[in-house]
Formats: sequence, structure tokens, C-alpha cells
Amino acid sequence: MLDNFVIQDRGGFIYNSPVPNLTVQTAHSLGEFDPADWDALSAGRPFQSYRWYKFGERVMADCPLTVIVIRNGDKPLARATFWLVRNEPLPLPAGLRSGFRYFLQNHPLLICRSPLSDSSGLVLADGFGKEAKHLLLTAAQEELRRQHASFLLFDFMDAARDTWPGNFKKLVVSDPGTSLDVTWSDFDSYLSAGNKKDRQHYKRSLREAEAQGLKLNRRGTVENVDAALHLIGNVSRKFGSAPSPWMPDLVENLQMVNSTWLEVRRGDELVGCGALVRDNGTQLATALGLAVNIPYAYFLLVYTTIQEAIEHGMKTIRLGSGAYDVKRRLGFKLEDNNHIILMGAGQFSRGVTRLASWMMGDYQ
Repeated sequence: MLDNFVIQDRGGFIYNSPVPNLTVQTAHSLGEFDPADWDALSAGRPFQSYRWYKFGERVMADCPLTVIVIRNGDKPLARATFWLVRNEPLPLPAGLRSGFRYFLQNHPLLICRSPLSDSSGLVLADGFGKEAKHLLLTAAQEELRRQHASFLLFDFMDAARDTWPGNFKKLVVSDPGTSLDVTWSDFDSYLSAGNKKDRQHYKRSLREAEAQGLKLNRRGTVENVDAALHLIGNVSRKFGSAPSPWMPDLVENLQMVNSTWLEVRRGDELVGCGALVRDNGTQLATALGLAVNIPYAYFLLVYTTIQEAIEHGMKTIRLGSGAYDVKRRLGFKLEDNNHIILMGAGQFSRGVTRLASWMMGDYQ
């Protein structure tokens, strides 16, 4: 616990640090930050912009926000954004998931992440050293205690073997996402860069989609939220994953960020959908929804995703972890973002952490 902190007028804290010139600021609203200063520390990193976090703050309104900033004088060295989450869609079997859902209502998670983007919420500038890291983790643990959370969790971390205190565990969880670096000036160039088999697959997918009466539209907003959520639920049920509790608000607020809503229709029936969201040169596909037994709706969505990224001048396209064989054929590679750093707050939480470390592989 840090000593000698002073409460600010707007509800945050400034901690006096034993390290010369280093201070720790905490705040609980994005409105307490200047957008230009926020984006300067983000330094063009994808899904770290002020605009993106405003979107996240709106969509995840049920998860109180805490921002910790480490400064050297006036210069910010690091930022960690935490969300107090009571309804995390945990990647667990259905029986365990329901039990943990009850537990989290009274013992929430304090999670460091960029909202809704499968990205870390930890942003480090040049000059960030072990003293600054110590202050950040000390302040985070103080927030863990103050907010009565059960676990302190940094997710979507890469496999960097940096040192963490002994009460933190590094775990490998679920499957990594996939990404594609965009190096083409137009979609035809992308197709030409592939092999003949891939080009034939693209043409065959278009023919089959047309034969099935499928038509893809690009929109700025979602016209029928309920129909879209039903299709998104189909995908969750198919893979046995917990549905995201924030999906309804995500699709309803897409206009807050640079985005495109894709929908595939067969006549008047919605049979496929997905959201493309963009921030700082990276496009992420999310909210995938599909009707049952209409496979070419998926291919229309994936090929249009690539085309949209190229047309919007994106540097990278990110997709989820499913159907990797298909994505690999399209040029996507696995990301290294399926690691978490975890610390339990109480005796039960620490026991769960040790169990998870044994089951999932603690590699620290």
C-alpha cells in the first residue's frame, strides 16, 4: 500500500512516491483526462485512443472504470485501465461458469484491458522502468483492496518473459486471435498475391453465394438489433462460449467509432452479420452472427472484411481465433495474446490462482 496519498477534487488520487519525480495518479472517469494528452501516451497504438475508450465507457457502463497513470514529472510513463467486472463471460464449462457468475456478483474482477477489443489496457512509454512498474502494481493492488475485488487480472498479454512479483501468476488461456498485415493497395492486388487455388476459392464462394440468393450490404448502423443478436447468439452456442453481456450496447453504439456494419441477407431475411471497428490503423472484426447451415454467408463477410480494411487504409486486420484453417489460407497468422497475469486478493482467490496455475501452465 502506498503512503501519503492526497484525494483530488474529482475523486482520483495522487500518491507521493519514494522515487524522485515519480507520481501515481488514479481517476475514475475518462472525462478527467485531456484527449490530446491521452492520445499522446497512446502513441498510435490500436484500440488505445481516447475515442475508443469513450466508446468502451459507454458500452461497458456497468463496469466502473479506474485509470492509473505513472508520471515522471509532467511526462506520463505508463497507463493502466481497469474495469470492475461482475459479469465476465469466462471461458469455462457451463456448470463452472454458472457458479463463478454467482461468485463474481459479490466478488468482482478488476481487469486491466482495452475495452471490447481483445487488447491489453497496459500502455508503456519509453523510459518505463522497474521503479515505475512497482508503483503501478502497488497502486493497482490498492484499488483491488479498495474496490473489494477478488482478482487483479491483466489479460490479452503477449508472452514477454518480464519479471512480475511472486504473488502474480502468468497463465496461458484459450486460443490466440489472428491477424493479417495489410500490404496491398487494393483488393485485386490482395487476390493476385495469393495462389491460384485461393483465387478460385474466392470466385467459387461468390458464385455459391449468388446461387443461394445471398446479398451483402455495408451500413453505418444496425437496423434490427434483435435479429442481429439472435445470429450472434447462434455463433456463441455453436462454439459453447459464453455470450458477451456488452454485445447489445456494442451494436447499438457503433456510430461512436470508425466502423462498418456488415449484413448478409437472403431476400428480407438476415442470415449473417458482423461489425468492423477501426482504431489507429487496425481493424477488428467482432459481433459475428450467422444463421444455421448457410456457410457462404461467412465467406462473404470474411472477404468483405479484408476489402474494407484495404479501402480504409488499415495496416492490420484482426479476427478471432475460430476457423483458423480458413483464416490461415487467407493469409492470417496467430497472435501472441492469449496470456494473463493473475493475482488473487483473498485466501480463496489465491487458492483458485494456484489451481489455475497448475491446470493452465504457469510459465513464470
